[in-house]
Amino acid sequence: MATRSLLQSLLLLVLLRAPRAVSEVGTASYYGPPYERTECYGEGSSQFPESNLFVAVGDGLWDLGRACGREYEVRCISEAQSGPGPCKPGSGSIRVKVVDYALSVESSASAPSQSVTGADLVLSQAAFEAIANPSIDSISVEFKEL
Repeated sequence: MATRSLLQSLLLLVLLRAPRAVSEVGTASYYGPPYERTECYGEGSSQFPESNLFVAVGDGLWDLGRACGREYEVRCISEAQSGPGPCKPGSGSIRVKVVDYALSVESSASAPSQSVTGADLVLSQAAFEAIANPSIDSISVEFKEL
């Protein structure tokens, strides 16, 4: 009986310590400054991390606003067709914080600073340039919630 209880406790411990999220694959674009107002926090520059590594998320991740404050690990996985590759060599992964809702294709008329509408992740310009060639408008990424 004690052995069974111990095994159940160990199994519970393993399940609780398991990673919370599995990596997903999607698209990322970027948007540039000025960064003023967001759907998550309204106005003010204090909402943005000092690193300027933040993100707006699309419909699939927005979760009716519950995505605000979530953090994601993001890695560029695009492959070069020819010429310089879309991913910045040796960039690895970055950590970004959700501060905004990304514009969809339907609302693209109001998105003058967003490089591509309808992306899963719309990275700040600093975040995008940390992992991607800045002359590219969008990239394929692997991302997971932290």
